[in-house]
Amino acid sequence: MKLPHQVMPKFKNINYIHFNTVDSTNTWAKQNAQCLDPSKITCITADEQTAGRGRFFRKWISPKGQNIYATLYFCKPTPCMYVANLAQILSLSCCSVLQEKGFFPEIKWPNDLLLQEKKVAGILCETMQLDDLTAIILGFGINVNMSEELLNSIDQPATSLAQISGHNWNIEEVLKLILTQFTIDLELLELNGFSFFKERYEDLLAFRGQEISWNDGITTRKGLCHSITSDGRLNLLLANGEMLSLSSGELKT
Repeated sequence: MKLPHQVMPKFKNINYIHFNTVDSTNTWAKQNAQCLDPSKITCITADEQTAGRGRFFRKWISPKGQNIYATLYFCKPTPCMYVANLAQILSLSCCSVLQEKGFFPEIKWPNDLLLQEKKVAGILCETMQLDDLTAIILGFGINVNMSEELLNSIDQPATSLAQISGHNWNIEEVLKLILTQFTIDLELLELNGFSFFKERYEDLLAFRGQEISWNDGITTRKGLCHSITSDGRLNLLLANGEMLSLSSGELKT
């Protein structure tokens, strides 16, 4: 299969593939995994997505030329003990870049990014098994220059970097900074595990100390958003004093 135009590599161990239009960068990566170099990170980007999606199969609105729509594809030997933390690490990498740019991000566990209590970014991690390798499909969307009109069409409070700062941003520059930080953070994760990032993640944890509800599609529980475990699970303090450690699910305030 012939791959689309590949941009000149900006980092030694990252390949780049860019589309003007694609259904979903994550979907494309999964469908074409056998064509991608398992020894490097491949960054797949698009100017727009026609079928972008987030967690729980929600539609991700992806207008042309306004935001970051990207997927990082790479492989790790099976078993990969930190797969569940990859989206969390990418959320931390994004937060580092946003903080450097003067923003004050928070992380809505496990990996949504908030600015002024509105969603600005989402991350979706999927996996595939390729022989003795685990293929990682780590997609992320960041609202960079999205207009207020389009933000208001989203089914939850949302914002963009431009709406918060009052000016537009260079999308490619923001993406480069995130990739640089993620390659650093990924290496630290491999060397030290998620516990190395626990304190920083807790400092950025949205709703900490507040009452929230948690739902996993079957059960709903309410309690205080308390803390993070050393492996990245959320501690929910129930009214009876029990501490419930959550591995997945959705939070609401």
